[in-house]
Amino acid sequence: MPSPRPLPLIPAAHEAANLPAVVAEIRECRPELDILVVDDGSIDGTSHVLERLGVRWLGWPHRRGVGCAVRAGLRYAARLGFDEVVRLDADGQHDAADIARLLARLYEHDVDAVLGSRYADSYPGPPPLKRALATVVSTATRRGVTDATSGFWALGRRAVTLLASHHPRGYPEPELHLFLSRNGLKVAEVPVRSRQR
Repeated sequence: MPSPRPLPLIPAAHEAANLPAVVAEIRECRPELDILVVDDGSIDGTSHVLERLGVRWLGWPHRRGVGCAVRAGLRYAARLGFDEVVRLDADGQHDAADIARLLARLYEHDVDAVLGSRYADSYPGPPPLKRALATVVSTATRRGVTDATSGFWALGRRAVTLLASHHPRGYPEPELHLFLSRNGLKVAEVPVRSRQR
């Protein structure tokens, strides 16, 4: 069997200052991977930075929101035959070394998506508002969710195929949990490190 083809997907809005470091860290940890950045109508010169970074990228002139950017990236990945997508934020809060942990859990083949949770192994856990949101999402999905607002995901083939056409647009992180649950896709969490912007 051919080896899987994961694609790191980075939605970016006004992240020209952070993208070089984010891309460099991914390349240091996983030099074999292509990287896709979706520029969500940035006006800070993000497109010029992307041209110099030598990554795959998509973009449009006006802001459409992170959900639309992720959907465009997933559609791109599905059409080009990538097996998995790892979604990271462009602000540098996700540690690229954790990509391997998310993919390792995905490759156990009993789940369709893996969430990188900032609070799975931490005490006291998320701040009160995020804790309340996680409780609501956990109740709605009938699955323990510790980090309903994380943007760090590994998505398998079933999830990529479904979300390429139906990724939530509004407040996509909590909605994504609900959408995956409603469509019978299985999700696991792994603890990840998080950094300040």
